[in-house]
Amino acid sequence: MQVKLTSVLPGDPADGGAAQLPQTVAECHAVIAQLIERVKLLEERISLDSNNSSKPPSSNGPGSPNRAQRRASERKRGAQPGHKGHSRAMLDEAEVDRVVECKPESVCDCGGQVELTPRAQRHQVFEVPPMRAQVDEYRIYSGRCTGCGKPHAGVLPAGVPKGQLGPRALSLVGVLGTRYHLTQRKIRNLLDQLMGLSFSVGAISQAHGKVAQALKTPVAEAAASLGSADALWMDETHYPREGIANWVWAAVQPLLAVLAIYPSRARYVILDFIGAKCSATITTDRYAGYAFIDTERRQICWAHLLRDLNRIGQRQGQAGRIGRRLLGLALVMFRRRDKGELSGAKLEGLKRRMRAALERGAQQQPCSRTANTCANLLKLWPALWTFTTNPSLVPTNNAAEQALRSIVLKRKISGPTRSLRGDQFLARGFSVHESCLRQGRDLWEFMHSAVYAFIANTAPPSLMPEARPAAAVPTG
Repeated sequence: MQVKLTSVLPGDPADGGAAQLPQTVAECHAVIAQLIERVKLLEERISLDSNNSSKPPSSNGPGSPNRAQRRASERKRGAQPGHKGHSRAMLDEAEVDRVVECKPESVCDCGGQVELTPRAQRHQVFEVPPMRAQVDEYRIYSGRCTGCGKPHAGVLPAGVPKGQLGPRALSLVGVLGTRYHLTQRKIRNLLDQLMGLSFSVGAISQAHGKVAQALKTPVAEAAASLGSADALWMDETHYPREGIANWVWAAVQPLLAVLAIYPSRARYVILDFIGAKCSATITTDRYAGYAFIDTERRQICWAHLLRDLNRIGQRQGQAGRIGRRLLGLALVMFRRRDKGELSGAKLEGLKRRMRAALERGAQQQPCSRTANTCANLLKLWPALWTFTTNPSLVPTNNAAEQALRSIVLKRKISGPTRSLRGDQFLARGFSVHESCLRQGRDLWEFMHSAVYAFIANTAPPSLMPEARPAAAVPTG
């Protein structure tokens, strides 16, 4: 029997201010099922954290355990019994800038003479001397030939910029804005307080632009090498410019990291970034923008997968049971890999059990979100196991995420950029910072070499790992 319901509920003003209730019991059941599914979705969204989604640990909230509360070891912090201590060695007397003799009074209170021991106890204090910027004045003369009247003018020496900041000062501004995540205002204040350099925030911004120009050629050379790489790790994160929703992309090799800022996450960005003919095996998350890459030369990040499976395992009913089964199998994969046992029959058995669980998840009907996730993983199935046949790969995308970590900290501290100049400084500056970090090179030395070469119009240093020697820079 069908029951007609004539009451109305408040609805969207665009619908006339009221919405009709379902007219039959069957329609009521359908609406209730939709509302139940919506409640489940909203409850799951509220419970998202860094353990079951891509949200950062800082968003977990005060109720979540911090790193100190989830320590793996029960031992006390610090050095353990039997640990050999470390201390700073005394500098040789030839390296000491000043020696101050501290002798006691020559006569004791009793009137006797104080006899000194042959050797004194050495105590060294390291102090920062007062700093003041070196200011060089260049007087440029001009004149005219008395014979033909041709004008002549002096020129600045090689390596002397036309602006007010020299190569070392520009390099310092670049290092402070990248490795140390300082804002332009803080850089201005630091230079003023320590060295008496009183510049405007606009001058610091212009200095960032000059550093970005100096790093253009080295970073472009590194970016050109992405297309011929054997393996790449890629990731992206949001980094807005005022009025533009920009994204910063990272493509990482073992000794090289290249970052670039684009206004989109679309497929064309990936092709422009690494090249349409790139043949590298690429490790990524499951973002659909990478779907054009053949699964045979793609590795899916299992760290992302663990969070997805953890979220499925927190659901109710059959979906939750399947999620917990998949999560357990994923953890078994990591344990066997760490022990060097992920091969042969053990690997095939693990793959067989995991595929069976994914097929059950894709076929179950109560939770469509679980079914979609499992179906997507089955579609990407070969890309889950590429690392087992390619020894240069690992099952996670941690290399790309680690390369983005510094620039994410910069984003949290400085906020969005305001110009293309700021985007270029961040992308090129952090490309150099992350690459130097991986190669064990000194960021200050490399940036100084690049800035000096740019000002002197000479060949810049190379960021490529095989070209370690930097361009010659005067020591003065």
